[in-house]
Amino acid sequence: MTSPVLHDARPDSPRVFIETYGCQMNTYDSSAIGGILIRNGYTRTDVLADADIVLLNTCSVRELAEHKIFSRIGELRSLRRHDQIRAEIIGVCGCMAERLAGALAKGTGRADLVAGVDQYDRLPVMLDELIEKKPRRAPVATGHLDHMHYVAPPEAYPTNNSHLVTIHKGCDYRCTYCIVPETRGPQREKTPEAIIAEIEGIVGAGGAEVTLLGQNVTAYKSPELDFAGLLRRVAEIDGLDRIRFLTGHPCDMDEPLIQAIADLETVCPWLHIPAQSGSNRVLKRMKRFYTSETYLDLVATARRMIPDVTFSGDFIVGFPGETRDDFLRTLELVREVRYDQTFNFKYSARPGTPAARLEDDVSLEEKKARLAELIALQDDVWTELAADEIGRTRWVAVEGKARRPEGAVKARTLNNRKVLLKDCDAVTGDVIEVRITGCESTTFIGILV
Repeated sequence: MTSPVLHDARPDSPRVFIETYGCQMNTYDSSAIGGILIRNGYTRTDVLADADIVLLNTCSVRELAEHKIFSRIGELRSLRRHDQIRAEIIGVCGCMAERLAGALAKGTGRADLVAGVDQYDRLPVMLDELIEKKPRRAPVATGHLDHMHYVAPPEAYPTNNSHLVTIHKGCDYRCTYCIVPETRGPQREKTPEAIIAEIEGIVGAGGAEVTLLGQNVTAYKSPELDFAGLLRRVAEIDGLDRIRFLTGHPCDMDEPLIQAIADLETVCPWLHIPAQSGSNRVLKRMKRFYTSETYLDLVATARRMIPDVTFSGDFIVGFPGETRDDFLRTLELVREVRYDQTFNFKYSARPGTPAARLEDDVSLEEKKARLAELIALQDDVWTELAADEIGRTRWVAVEGKARRPEGAVKARTLNNRKVLLKDCDAVTGDVIEVRITGCESTTFIGILV
């Protein structure tokens, strides 16, 4: 675990703006980066125009995400050139830094600094050198370190009252389409003791809810315990009211884990379990190690054992070799599971992955059509689920003020459904009972009971 060297605060403390892209793990990492820099004499700012340093914490899961970062670097350099921002240093961190360090450190559109996912503890020294010496070449730090785990400060998560806690990094599954094993490395665990200490710090600072994170969180396995055992340990922490987790893998969602979720009142009954496809033939080409039948058995077991459980999932359409019949199997799976929410993507090849060697034989037009059909089906499923919820009473955790209407607050049920409460004076962290009276898009409308 990293232990940054502490320095006295500088009288002219450089201000750092961190812009986060991608998943919740990157959000957590950005908090950890901020904590490292603050402990080493830097100041974090939320105002781009005030920043002396801009760090982009990046994602490489899809090609479009990388294109956005190159465009953003160019935009920031242009703003700097025209004195519209003061930042002298534009740095790139995270997955894209790990994968494309050479491209990011060269050329007219280069970044001033590149730091991979296991190198954040070097940021203070790298930034100090840039500020003091202004080297001609951008400093680059990449490479995976098994021992390196970061801990974010126990501060409020910015968009709701759930604090993110990464319990491991990397992934040992080798799904043929996925770049994560390259950018994040093999799976490496935080110790149970480190995780418990981090959550106790969050609770001690007033937090009541945590979301446990991992590239494949359900695969957590230390010499002492597996993920089910970790959940039981975390649930013993006094003052912790709710535990959520994501993202899981169907192969690790076994009956002992489902039993632990059912047994523990503080573990929220919401499972995010990516299916990716409903076709066994496509799943085999993806190297997912399960079939649609075993996936549906998992869902049925969870429904039988966990009251009020809800599901969300991920799907890729247009994977190489996916036929119309394969795609229809995906639609059948969505109808059967009845997800609250799905995250749906068109397949795009990632260089270096096994799937990139396959013929990308589904046209872009067909991918778009399948994506639209899948989204439309999920909209229909959600409409039916939402109608069944009207009139029910639920306990919700208040997450803060809503952007609109004025006087409204946003809240979330234990099984992860969003609720808007109009003319409500509840504050962040309150747990209140509400009656569901309506639904607008994916958000329920509720009133106090």
